[in-house]
Amino acid sequence: MGESRWLLCADGEWPPASVWEPLSQACETIVGVDGGTDAALSRKISVNLATGDFDSITDSQIKRVSLPDQNASDLDKTLNYAAKNGADVVDIIGVEGGEIDHQLGVFAALIEAPSELEIYMHMSEHVVMRCLEDLELILNEGTQLSLFAFTSCVNVSISGVEYPLDCEPLAFSTRGLHNVALGGPVLIESDGALVVVISAR
Repeated sequence: MGESRWLLCADGEWPPASVWEPLSQACETIVGVDGGTDAALSRKISVNLATGDFDSITDSQIKRVSLPDQNASDLDKTLNYAAKNGADVVDIIGVEGGEIDHQLGVFAALIEAPSELEIYMHMSEHVVMRCLEDLELILNEGTQLSLFAFTSCVNVSISGVEYPLDCEPLAFSTRGLHNVALGGPVLIESDGALVVVISAR
């Protein structure tokens, strides 16, 4: 049995159609995250359900799942809902732009999401993932990537890149900024949560 793949459509700036169209065709379940429901419907995406507190949505036809907790963002709540309802892989679009607190909140939601989820945030020029223990990527030579530790990590390693790390401490800093893949496997290991930003160009 294959993995259950969900697409979450948020209400920020969207990447080009070349990014979201294949995702909308590949995912079994498509969720509008509050106002992201309208954004998806305006692009003729078949949304299965809408989640959130519905303070930004105008459509009244799509099935709604109320997630009213004001102590978490709609994206955070929807990721937890997806994990509890069978999602294995989650793709997210519509998270760029807007107020700086919302931008930071997107990365916080990525870090806080249930550990069993494999998550990809698709942006106009980047794909963002997380590494909770280890992550192996196959990247073309010259692909740019950056690592950000949102909490202090004691042991972080990365190989297959121009600037490797070998069991070194990493805090929230610019130290992991702008690395370059050598071509082939890139292995990342960490004892804490890392955000991995990969150039899609």
